[in-house]
Amino acid sequence: MFIIYGSSAKQQELGERPALCRDCQRETTHRLQRHYSVVHVFWFPLFSVRTKYVLACSRCNLHSEVPEQSIGTVPTRPVLHRMGGLFPLGALLFCCVGFPVVGAVTSAVTGASSDGTEVQEERHGFDQRFHAQAEDVAVQEALQSVLEDAGHTSMSVTAASATVKDQGIRVITARSTHLKKVGNPDRVKLLELMQRTADQRFEKDEVFLGLQGKLLWGGYAHRPPGGTWRHVVKSTTTSPKAAAFEALLQLEAQQPSESPDALPTPVADDTAP
Repeated sequence: MFIIYGSSAKQQELGERPALCRDCQRETTHRLQRHYSVVHVFWFPLFSVRTKYVLACSRCNLHSEVPEQSIGTVPTRPVLHRMGGLFPLGALLFCCVGFPVVGAVTSAVTGASSDGTEVQEERHGFDQRFHAQAEDVAVQEALQSVLEDAGHTSMSVTAASATVKDQGIRVITARSTHLKKVGNPDRVKLLELMQRTADQRFEKDEVFLGLQGKLLWGGYAHRPPGGTWRHVVKSTTTSPKAAAFEALLQLEAQQPSESPDALPTPVADDTAP
């Protein structure tokens, strides 16, 4: 590895002022200039050295060096020429300290958000009412194999169901921490692949499908019993678990309530006197 470094001469015009010219032997207008060198590494300025101030006669161009104490108030040098070294130093400190801190904070926020999502879905009652039956395990394994054959090895498939009377409600989800990098057209293809699998196995059931990323749901599909599919693909979509639980509650509410057993009708005793 090699390092390119060096310095370059700079000149800065600071204005004009009258002064006595030794060559012209009279007072003329002089240009006040700052001359200095900028140290650089890979042509990035770090700091300036060897600063001096010069008065240049506008008539004969005679240059006369003057002490810094006698020039008064003048414009400062450009920031990069004065403190350019602070920028790479700050970038280095951020890489060493900032990235680990940002990563730790992000992990904490991600963990809290993930826990919040799980608690919210658990609050919906999904885990208490939906369970993986034998048919769900079979479709889960089949869909997992299909996704892996299609190159989606990071996808993790889960399936669960609940039943009211003879009506089943199925939930199939595919989760990937890299879902954010998957474009909407590819998400549609994933949902269509899941839809075909669900049509083959759960033709008469109501089915909810979902694509979940690291935190949020990014794909949703629903098919009522014997109906057609409706899917939504965007950055944030409905949770299929929450939607399935709401559908379960509605289905239970539609069931007729069992009436209490009728009381026996008293029989008159004809033998009474």
